[in-house]
Amino acid sequence: MKKIVLLCITLLVSGMTAAQDERCRVASNTLEVLLTPDVLSVTAASGVTIQFAGAALMVDGKPRALSAAQQEATLGFDQTLREIIPNAAMIAADATSVARAAIASVADELLVLDAAEKSRLLQPMTDLLKEIQTNASATYFNAAAISEDLEVAMTGAIEPTIVLLIEAYGAALLSSVISGELSAAELQTRISGLRESIDQQIAPSAQALKRRAEAMCDQIEALQAFDQGLRAIEGYPKEGLMGDAQRADSA
Repeated sequence: MKKIVLLCITLLVSGMTAAQDERCRVASNTLEVLLTPDVLSVTAASGVTIQFAGAALMVDGKPRALSAAQQEATLGFDQTLREIIPNAAMIAADATSVARAAIASVADELLVLDAAEKSRLLQPMTDLLKEIQTNASATYFNAAAISEDLEVAMTGAIEPTIVLLIEAYGAALLSSVISGELSAAELQTRISGLRESIDQQIAPSAQALKRRAEAMCDQIEALQAFDQGLRAIEGYPKEGLMGDAQRADSA
């Protein structure tokens, strides 16, 4: 899972405010994770698929003989990743939903929009949420697609939506400027306050989501340790499936 914790909080914390205080970062070689009741399948960037079935491990469908320590690491990896994936997927979707709701709330306070106009304003965020829900669920996690979605969130959804909101707000106040009821400086001040209003809307949820994401840090570090114990297995990626987990407070 590529930068799972970053993914979970960036949509809100990094995408909407200047705060960045991740406790745990993970750079992994995993592209895709598929969970079934019996088998956990992890596809690496190299294309090899590692399958975990309790304490048993297969490489591209071929069982591998494991030592007692490797069986323990296999079981630990399986159980831990099964706990992480649903939480990561839920937080990513919740983050997008909160950002969308914050923008919608500010729009309702400042503008008079009919249903169609509001839908057009929020469409990029709606599309982003659908895409994330497609690629991150309790049983499936597409790290490559999610990483792309993260970029989309920054450049193709959140920022343009805010720009549209600013433009609509400015247009709504233009008549007041023309009539002299509002100075150009006052207009600029009100427009500048839009981002702050959105930040204030999402602040409580952003902090809660951040705490939920950071709570997975210990699990991700454990996952990396299990991964280390499996790298000697024939066919298992030598670079592993997980990268090193780094805590900001220990850097």
